[in-house]
Amino acid sequence: MNDRGIVLRETMVSIVVNVAITIAFFFLFFGLGAPIAAVAFGRDFLPQAFMVALMGTLIPGLLVRRGRDTAIATVVMRSVVLAVTALIVAGGGALLFFSRGGVVDPHAGLVIKIVFAAALSATVTPIAVHRALVASIWRPS
Repeated sequence: MNDRGIVLRETMVSIVVNVAITIAFFFLFFGLGAPIAAVAFGRDFLPQAFMVALMGTLIPGLLVRRGRDTAIATVVMRSVVLAVTALIVAGGGALLFFSRGGVVDPHAGLVIKIVFAAALSATVTPIAVHRALVASIWRPS
């Protein structure tokens, strides 16, 4: 499989896994029974953004690391940097948007969380996988 196929495969797996985890956590913390306070809903994007980005980059990055040149520490550091960036940009943006108050319909909230997880995975996973592939190309000494 070529690098483009690997990036696509890992991105699709990341999207599916992160959406599934997002759905599970949504039901664990919010459920569909009652409206959700918008501020609480917005705050929940902070850990979601961090974890979706971390898991969407760390696991695929380690899986595609195929040569001696890519240290595990490099993959971990890249994943943490992308996760913190996602926390600030995506999570912070969602928090600002929902901090105006009010309530969120739980069905709409679930859809929003699913789309957020899928979009964030589709954004960060290809970056991390591509960088891991480029960095892990074996170079003779």
